[in-house]
Amino acid sequence: MKTTYFKSLFILFLLVSMNGYSQFKAKMVFNSMGKERAFDVYSADEGYRYEFNEDGQAGVVIVQKGAKQLIILMPQQKMAMKSALNSPMSMGNDPLQSYEHHKAMGLLKEVGKETVNDVACTKSELWNISGDEYGKVTQKMFSIWNSDKYQFPIKIVNHIDGEEGTGMELKDVQPWTPKADSFAIPKTYQIINMP
Repeated sequence: MKTTYFKSLFILFLLVSMNGYSQFKAKMVFNSMGKERAFDVYSADEGYRYEFNEDGQAGVVIVQKGAKQLIILMPQQKMAMKSALNSPMSMGNDPLQSYEHHKAMGLLKEVGKETVNDVACTKSELWNISGDEYGKVTQKMFSIWNSDKYQFPIKIVNHIDGEEGTGMELKDVQPWTPKADSFAIPKTYQIINMP
């Protein structure tokens, strides 16, 4: 009886461990306006964050689950900027927010299953709807490869940017466990709310 109980507990523990589906870290290659940037991305149930260093300037973009604002930490200045998720600044710094903003105005069509960088994904296309009250699909805005396991896009191609190759792609996806403050603003930082 005890053996069966402990076996059941062990199996439950394994299932819970394996279902920490959205907890991962990866390298993100982000192409926007003809420039390629590399981020470290971390995702957990609390949200996600990107860490980057451009021209000697370190930064962290944080999106907390359910929040209406994006946070940009600037460690060298000990400063945190808060910006609405649908602001141009937020969408320019976060390819996911750009996609989410347009998703509310379009039609998402699932087109199949594909594997991207060893991660099984559902590929979908987001189309613009315009025209009369019935709507007319007119332009493909995004292609997205979403992982069911990680509950996060592994690849996004932005078709409306006007630049070939605009989008993001995750590589080297690995398990990760967040710290208690992974998605928080450090207490010593000055907070600036962006208009």
